[in-house]
Amino acid sequence: MFYPDKNFIDSLSAGERFIFVKVICGLVAIDRQVTREELLYLKELALKYDISAESLSTMIKTADKESLLKQARMITERPKALMLIKDLCMVANTDADLADCEIDYILDIAEAMNIEPTMVKDINAIVNEYLALSQRARDLLEQEHWM
Repeated sequence: MFYPDKNFIDSLSAGERFIFVKVICGLVAIDRQVTREELLYLKELALKYDISAESLSTMIKTADKESLLKQARMITERPKALMLIKDLCMVANTDADLADCEIDYILDIAEAMNIEPTMVKDINAIVNEYLALSQRARDLLEQEHWM
């Protein structure tokens, strides 16, 4: 998957790491259906961000959109905000069903961080290209997983 690299994660404060994972958990919770693909992505993300499975579960169960929007506003550096949007697009596109509520959530989080809707659209397009290329590589190499 298309995860941030170690250097990026190390550039985040502990609070920013928490906000990233919490906001992503909010996306998973927004449609009230946690798919297998979303869960696998979250588990890997939690490992990268050094967050326990228990914390991850609690974050999903206690996701509240209004408080998550307030927390997203605390991500004030544009490169970090853009990376969060990329992660949200990754999670939203991991399963077969991109719900309207997921799109609305991503746009609301982007607005809270002063990211333009056109930028969200462009990031989402890149994420979809990455996912399609990754699937093609898996198929060609006859592999279950690619990177």
